[in-house]
Order: sequence, then structure tokens, then C-alpha cells
Amino acid sequence: MAICFKQYAAGQASVVTDEIEEFTETGIRLKSGETINADIVITATGFNLSVLGDIQFSIDNKPLVFSEAITYRGMMFTGVPNMVWLHGYSYYSWTLRADIIGDFVCRLLNHMKQKNATRIMPKLRASDMNMELSPWDDPKDFNPGYLMRSLHLLPKRGDKPEWRHTQDYTLENALFPTIDLDDEVFEYAFEPLTPINEIQFIKNDATQQPLTAEV
Repeated sequence: MAICFKQYAAGQASVVTDEIEEFTETGIRLKSGETINADIVITATGFNLSVLGDIQFSIDNKPLVFSEAITYRGMMFTGVPNMVWLHGYSYYSWTLRADIIGDFVCRLLNHMKQKNATRIMPKLRASDMNMELSPWDDPKDFNPGYLMRSLHLLPKRGDKPEWRHTQDYTLENALFPTIDLDDEVFEYAFEPLTPINEIQFIKNDATQQPLTAEV
């Protein structure tokens, strides 16, 4: 990689953003019509997202269909209790949002302890029921191929601030510490927790089947 940077700085290499129309006898022809001569073509077509690590979650013995959920501020999801997902920023350091969400989780757990609550889950308010839903990310803002190929697997976002991942560090850094944990968007439950004796994560290496969680 260092060699590439040196060659680029010396004017011996260049970067072209386009799509391959076809391979030719001497290299490739791009959709723009430009032809690039090449002795070797190395393909790097990207990857596919592994949403939730390919773990098959179930709630009350029903499989979780993650794409049917609606995100609360890009970290919690309707219909999914006691789970916070750490999803960072696309244009800032990922760890900036990790710190913000970590502080929020600590404050939330302390609040649940004070209320003797054993479960929390975001829910749509009456005023949210008819809001317009959109894919997780706006393709106009962030549209790498790996994300566009997997948008159908990700939760939806709404058209209100609570139901969006804003990608705005300055806003969220000031907002998250002030989130009202008794807002009606949060649904608490107080039933005793069922003891968990064992959790096993199983993956069949031979067939590469997704992970499953057995309790």
C-alpha cells in the first residue's frame, strides 16, 4: 500500500471512479467510454453486510425479522426488548458514537434499577403511527455498494428525530444526555426475569450456517 501512495504522489498512478463496461484485449473499457490498458486486473467488488452477526434472534419463540423494526435514534428498535445496537458515524470517528451510546446505556440501566424495571423497549407513540417510513440510510447521504445491497435487511427509519440516525455528532453529543427516560416512547416492564442457565452460540463450520442462540 505504501508503494501505491508513493507512485500516486510521483504521478505514476491515478484513480478513476467508474464502472466496467467490458474487458478488452488490452485491459478494460469503462461505461464512460474510457479505455484503461492493464496487464493484470484485480477485482475487489466489496462485501455483503453481516447484519447482527448472522445470529438468528427469536423473541417469545418467534424469529426476529430485523427489517420490520423501526429504529429509535439508530440504537434501539421497536419490538426488540433490552437491546442497544452500537452503530457509529459514517463521516466521523466510529468511537465518538460508541462513547455517547455507552453513556446513555449506563444512565438507562441506572434508571431501570431505580424503577425496578426488568425490560425496556421503544414503541411508536400514537402520533407516530402514520409517519412515513424509509430505508435505514438515505442513499443521497451515504451509498456504498455493500450498504445498498443490504438495505432490505436493516430496520426502517421514520420522519421524526426520535426515529432516525442523524449522523450528526454535535447534535447527538448534546442531545443524548438530555433524553427523557420516562418519555412515552419507552415501554418498561417489571415482571421477574427468567433465570438463564446456559446460552450456546452454535455455528456449523461445514455448511457455514448462521449462528443461532439457544437458551
